[in-house]
Amino acid sequence: MQRHLKKPGYRHSITLSGLLALILALTACSNASSGPTAQQIISNAQAAMQKITSYHFDLVADHPGSGGLIVVTSANGDILVPDKLQANANALVLGNVVQVQIIAIGDQQYVTDPVTGKWSRSGGLLDPRTLSDPKTGVSAIVGHLQNPSTPTDSTVDGVSCWSINGKLDAKYLTAITGGGTPSGTLVNTTLCIGKKDNLPYLIRISGMTIQGDTNQTVRTFKLSKFGEPLTIVAPIS
Repeated sequence: MQRHLKKPGYRHSITLSGLLALILALTACSNASSGPTAQQIISNAQAAMQKITSYHFDLVADHPGSGGLIVVTSANGDILVPDKLQANANALVLGNVVQVQIIAIGDQQYVTDPVTGKWSRSGGLLDPRTLSDPKTGVSAIVGHLQNPSTPTDSTVDGVSCWSINGKLDAKYLTAITGGGTPSGTLVNTTLCIGKKDNLPYLIRISGMTIQGDTNQTVRTFKLSKFGEPLTIVAPIS
């Protein structure tokens, strides 16, 4: 009987070839299933937000401090970029919770009297210019997140998004809090960026951002209805 001698290294080469093919296949699967990095998502969100002309917002502050004469504890309304805002709000006024309406156009801010409903000039409320400014507004909040975590799947009111945690210098939250934060104060922040449109649907801030806040203070800022037609005018006195 004639025996066929195998060439030296034949079995070894097949084993190496199979192992190499397996590694390449696993690498391809890993690359296909991995999502964008946190930095890519954040960069895309900044660019997308700077193109938006209007949006709706909901702001809720749990256990807020009392750093000003009027502290907004919750509000829902609309922003017309770059300098107009209208909202219904609950506010702490000298320690009492009242319901008011707010309109801001440029540097002019108006609020209704909680008893008579009449409009009057005010200040220190939500400022649409700071919310729209790339250096102080939503784009700045998103762009200055420190040590962002690996993005994870999440949803905000049914919208599929990437959730990212990190730290944020509270000075970038002036547009939401009204300011009064010691320089260098870092707070825990969560962003949720839409997967389809790269827009920020949620900004949640936990910690002390103004005088009187505690570690239990949480501010949740939701955005929606991006780019819808909107008109905001000054109230009639």
